[in-house]
Amino acid sequence: MTLKALNPEYLQKSDLINLLIAIPAGIVAALVTIAFRGAISGVNGLMFTDGSDITKAFNEYPKLIWPLITTAGGVIAGFILILALRYENKHGKMPDYLDVIDQRLPGIPVVSTVLRGLSSLASIASGGSIGREGAMVQLSALSGSLLGRFSRFKGVHQSDIIAMAAAGGLAAVYHAPFAGALFVAEIAFGVTAVQRLIPLFISASVAVLTVRSLTDYAPLYLYSSVSFSPSPGAILTVLIIGVATGILGPLFISSIDKVRQWMKPISHPALRLGLGGLGVGLVAMISPLVLGNGFEVIDLILNNGDLQTSLLVLLILKIVATAITIGSGAVGGLFTPSLLIGAAGGALVCTFLQWLGFDPGPVGLYAAIGMSALLAATSHAPLMSIMMAFEMTLNSSLLFPLMLATAISYVVASRLKVGGTYPVLARHNARFAAKNAFEYSTVASLISPCSKMYVDASLSEVVSEGLKQRTRYVYVVDREERFLGVVPTNVVAAGLIDGSVKSDSPMDSFIEQEFTTIFQQASYEQAWAMFSNSPLERLPVLEDAESRRLLGVITKASLLNKAKDFL
Repeated sequence: MTLKALNPEYLQKSDLINLLIAIPAGIVAALVTIAFRGAISGVNGLMFTDGSDITKAFNEYPKLIWPLITTAGGVIAGFILILALRYENKHGKMPDYLDVIDQRLPGIPVVSTVLRGLSSLASIASGGSIGREGAMVQLSALSGSLLGRFSRFKGVHQSDIIAMAAAGGLAAVYHAPFAGALFVAEIAFGVTAVQRLIPLFISASVAVLTVRSLTDYAPLYLYSSVSFSPSPGAILTVLIIGVATGILGPLFISSIDKVRQWMKPISHPALRLGLGGLGVGLVAMISPLVLGNGFEVIDLILNNGDLQTSLLVLLILKIVATAITIGSGAVGGLFTPSLLIGAAGGALVCTFLQWLGFDPGPVGLYAAIGMSALLAATSHAPLMSIMMAFEMTLNSSLLFPLMLATAISYVVASRLKVGGTYPVLARHNARFAAKNAFEYSTVASLISPCSKMYVDASLSEVVSEGLKQRTRYVYVVDREERFLGVVPTNVVAAGLIDGSVKSDSPMDSFIEQEFTTIFQQASYEQAWAMFSNSPLERLPVLEDAESRRLLGVITKASLLNKAKDFL
């Protein structure tokens, strides 16, 4: 880091530019999501008389035709994906926008991102059980990358603009600015530092305002007319939902991984995605509610609509359909499928308790709680999950149960040690664990053996040991292993050469008692500070201040090796 970057005036200027660029980043991201929605509506308009609700639109055709539609969509998506893969083979693999932000890469490639977006469009428009937000946010991030590339703002890293656009894109998809900002902060940055959150909040808010200005705005799942009452039965239901979704989330992720492994031998993307589309079409013949991302079905569950399918069957079929779609390699997200599975899970828990004779309250309340809890179990982003469910329903009474169920679900899912939706989180967690270990570990674990000389040894033996070990200093101890100090071998060697020192002279007069040492219970951070203020490459480690027994040494290299995992 340069001195210029450490200058407070420079930092203030950089922060101001960040805030200013957040506004156009949010606007452009919102326009991208509107355009992608329009593309989906346009394709569905060509396929169906009324394609606004994919779960109903398929009823225009006989059920035997459904698998043909989903298979055709999968094949088209696969061929487009082949073009993207061929381009990436020539020009390098396309990084996910989260990786670009986390690793501060220079930008997002245009061609492969657009091709993957078109592949996702084909899967979504043909009824694939996959979220729209994946392609929308990736394309929004691309808009941020282009904005940074062509505007060339000084003092602002391109990955920061990409982060703003990604937050704006997610906020525009779900009309949830707070959740959109928290998503990027939790997943991409791995932190919630105010300095990084404020530009994300601005971009996300501007994106939602842009969407509201250009489209018919309405909260996605407005559910503010019913209030949560914290009765014992209601609290019990919330606790059960937290545990159940904490188990269900990892099972959902594992099912996707399992299908992905089954599909791995099929190398041709068009064939693999075509088979995935066929599988989804066959599942849809049991219930069309599994088609698409699940927006409309969630609304039915929240408002006690007629599903014409039991909640348990819907839950299982949606997991199967989504696992098939994503496991076959379709480009898209897991947000909305996770929300639907969580809504069905929460509603199922409430319905089961009602069947047992308990009455925790309206089913829709617990469906909303399940949405947040399962999203946290799959995304490993609990703060974002809570705020997303809250902003989408606009029900203030849900905030407490959302926090409780989501926290429990996240803890349970984390204990099961199944990877979340976003691999970047594994890097954040590894860095956090390494930093935590660095802060609380002691140097005792890094002690390595060292050479030492007893105080009654001759000076020639001291020089010989120093040359043998290639060290400037030889550690001197008494017969009880107490550290007495060090003898500088270069001084003694020079005296022996010019004859001013005899080889059998006692070493007492050459011992330097004021020498930097460290005790075995000292922390890594204390050792780091000592090395920072010293030219030494290793330090002698003593048992404690009272005994001063020499145990060995700790080297600067071993300490740096521990720090590299989080620096």
